Amino acid sequence: MQKAIAKYGLAAHLALLAVAPLVLFPFFSGPTTAGVLLWLSLFGVCWVFLGPSVRTGEMLHDARRRLVRAVSRDPLFWVVVVVVLVSGLRALNTGIDMVYDYERREWGMSGPAFLFFPGSLADCGFLPFAATVAAGVVVLGCRHAMGKSARMAFLLVSSLLSGVSAVVAILLAAHGDKVALAAFGHSPERFVGPGAGFAVYLMFATVALFSAFERKWNKAMPLAMVAVAGNAAGLFAFLPPLEATVFAGAEVLVFLFVFFCAWRMLRGTGEFKLLVLFSVALALGGLLVASAVPDSAIEAKLAAVMERRFLSAEFMDMRRRLSAAAFKAWLGSPWAGVGVGAFRFSLRFHLASADWAVLPKHIVAVPNGWWHMLVERGIVGVVSVALPFGFLLFTYFKRMAICIKLVAMPGPAVLLAPVAMAAVAVTALFGGSPLRAEVLVALCAALAVSANSFPKRRGR
Repeated sequence: MQKAIAKYGLAAHLALLAVAPLVLFPFFSGPTTAGVLLWLSLFGVCWVFLGPSVRTGEMLHDARRRLVRAVSRDPLFWVVVVVVLVSGLRALNTGIDMVYDYERREWGMSGPAFLFFPGSLADCGFLPFAATVAAGVVVLGCRHAMGKSARMAFLLVSSLLSGVSAVVAILLAAHGDKVALAAFGHSPERFVGPGAGFAVYLMFATVALFSAFERKWNKAMPLAMVAVAGNAAGLFAFLPPLEATVFAGAEVLVFLFVFFCAWRMLRGTGEFKLLVLFSVALALGGLLVASAVPDSAIEAKLAAVMERRFLSAEFMDMRRRLSAAAFKAWLGSPWAGVGVGAFRFSLRFHLASADWAVLPKHIVAVPNGWWHMLVERGIVGVVSVALPFGFLLFTYFKRMAICIKLVAMPGPAVLLAPVAMAAVAVTALFGGSPLRAEVLVALCAALAVSANSFPKRRGR
């Protein structure tokens, strides 16, 4: 165990950094979670530059020198630095609040300290800033500092921590915890739940289970099964029926490709052993859901899936009204947006009295994650999110083209990025999954790991 910790310390630290928002969501608020992420990011940076994976024939100081050269020449690194600076300035640019004008006898909304720069409510911009820093550190490690085995260890440890946190959250909800109960049957206009994060890490766990077979990590197989069971239970418990169905379909695609790779790469009956362990893990996750989740919630979700009652007329009407209000608010500040966390204030000035009569109270988000991102962060914020993903996608497709040219067989990790991103993009049309910190970090990690999983030379 000590040897494993010494060899895969970087993977373990980056995995803890990536999963920290999921682990902490039932216990701490956003600012506290942001502080934890920043401290873990500091430790992660130290591990990236002090303990990178060593290639054959290298000494540790050679690996460090190689890492520094690769990072300094990587344009994505400098893009991430700029994005972190913009996010940090946005977190500091506060002052948005509801104010009352006594002369006009009407309510209004005050702008941030610097009106022409993206702003945020007090404490609301701190967690997105910390998530940006964490995503940058994780991408840096997965892209340059970790070898193939270390990347697979990252998938295993991160999915294991996520699965354990899902089990803890389900048990907390069963014992009446308010935050966990709110995540059980959350409404997308009031609360963005953690279910999308558990769904993405379920895909990580599926690939990690294959890697345990491929590398003969026999002692890690029970851990991979726990990861699959916990994240599968979290997917069912914390996602609405439509989003759960989309992510379940994405998981089926990942598992089919994993099974195909196992049939091609594993010797003997390895693919059937993998199928058995995966089935047992799903059964354990089902037992957890059946024992801890209320029967009424289970029956409601299953009935919605079986009868295909995903989007009610009331929900679509609410989504239409809130999207129209978000569009009007965005037109008032198209570049900087209304500010992170300020949509609930701007909403009051762009809804008619007839809308308030039918909409629920305490609305904080648009049930459309893309619209919510645009209205609060503006064009500057959307571009700052799109640029790093654009560089990561360029690397992914470039290495895919090399793999096709070599006619080489890639591993199952190459499918993580496109499937996870497609599932998040679809579900974001009816929820706020891209707004969660752990989803942002997990997607960045999936892109970096998937791109590096394409073989660079012809082999098995």
